[in-house]
Formats: sequence, structure tokens, C-alpha cells
Amino acid sequence: MATRRDPDIGTAAESTGPAILESVGIVFRLLDELALARRPLGVTELSQVVEEPKPRVYRHLASMKQIGVVEQDPVSEKYRLGSKLVVYGTASAEQFDLRAMADPYLTRLRDSTGQTALLSVATHDSALVVSAVESTRSVVISVKPGNRPATHCSAQGRLVLAYLDDAAQQRVLRRKLPRFTDRSVVEPAQILARLAAIRERLYEDADGELIDGVNVLAAPIFRENDVLVGSIGVIGPSRDVPSPPGAALLKAVQSAAAELCSRLNNDIYGRVLKHT
Repeated sequence: MATRRDPDIGTAAESTGPAILESVGIVFRLLDELALARRPLGVTELSQVVEEPKPRVYRHLASMKQIGVVEQDPVSEKYRLGSKLVVYGTASAEQFDLRAMADPYLTRLRDSTGQTALLSVATHDSALVVSAVESTRSVVISVKPGNRPATHCSAQGRLVLAYLDDAAQQRVLRRKLPRFTDRSVVEPAQILARLAAIRERLYEDADGELIDGVNVLAAPIFRENDVLVGSIGVIGPSRDVPSPPGAALLKAVQSAAAELCSRLNNDIYGRVLKHT
């Protein structure tokens, strides 16, 4: 007897665990794109960006609208994030508040380096700055919480990209990758080489890629099972945050990240860097 495959059900299991149901994956990709856009999006736009047929995207949006996680503008018929997500966000923050855990490490990093310290969280295929402790120097380079640096040419963004699966990486690299400065890395092959280096050395920087003369040095934060949750690092003038980083600066950033990992039951820094 012939069997019919449901297009919304995954059929293969990855070596690290069960496959993600396609329907669940599409829902969260839609939510991520709505969050990134910060404006209502139509079915056609969403279909193009998540690379799924319009009928399938429409069905998912209709179901998401019914349960309140998206809302539809009655005039434009475009979709935006729903108010119900605020409830989920609040509950999540209460259960796992990386910001509160990282606060003393950010302050220590600021004091030991003299630079503004940043905490970012991983949000699907991008990074979101959620906390910053500003430098006390007379000239301060700062990043406000809520900033979402470009995935392809920022330290925090490439750290997220490095730990996505191949398909998710390719979705990002197929997009039009804007060049913000002459130093922005936009070639997919160069980006993939940087991602491989990140997994070996557990840090990334992006000297002058978003703003001329400004660099960010960041190290990844993982919870149990090597799941990336975010990054901690510093931002400052390129002369003070050089690329490649000096040994003392790199140690300060990676030590903060390693201690946060340890609090989250992860020992990746000891395993990956023990032979370096």
C-alpha cells in the first residue's frame, strides 16, 4: 500500500537528536522574520524570505493568528507579532534571565579592559544586544540594547551563524549581504572560512566592518549540550580593540564567557581550547 508523506512533518533525524517538524520550523522562521523586520509584512514578502510557497505560509499565518501569536492589520492585511508573545517573553525572562546572570561579568569586563562591555543573545539566525555596561572613558563607544547587528559582518552575528546548521547558514548567505564599509566581509566563501575559525578558537571580531575605526571582540556563551545562547564581548576604537586581539584582552573576554558557560553547565572552553 502506498504511503503519503505529510509535507509538514520531518522524516530524518539528525545525529544529535530528532528532526525538527517542518511546520514548527516554518512557524519560528516566520516569527523571526517578523521580529527582524520591525514592521508588518505581507504573505508574499514572508513567502520569499522563508523560501516557502505562499499557500503554505498563508496557512501557517492563519493558524498563528487564531492563537494570538500574530495579528493582521485590517487595512493592509499584513501581519505583525501578536501581543500574546509578550506573555511568553515575560515568562521566559523570569525562568532564564541571562542578563541578570551576566551583569557582574559585564561590569568586570568593562573595568578590566576600559571598553564598553556587551551582552547579546542568539535569536534564530541573528544576534540581539540585550545589555551594555558603558566605558567610563571620556570618549565612549556604546551600543544600545535592542540593536541587532548585521549577521554576516558583525562579531556577534557571525558567532550565531557559526553554530547554525548548514541549511540555515545557506539561507542567510543567499540573502543580499550589504557592505557597510570597505572592510565588511560579504563574500560567502570568506564568511564560511570565518565561521570555521570561530568553532576552533571560540571568539570573533569585526574590525571596521560596521563602522570605520570601531571593533567588537566577542566570545560565545553556551548552555548544556553545546547550545549557543549568546555572546559577551567589548566594543571600542580599533586601536584599543585590535584585530587580532592581544592576549590579555582575549583572555578577559573568553574568561567571562567560559565562567558564564560553567554556570550554564557547559565546559566547551576547557574542551576546545585545552590544546591551544
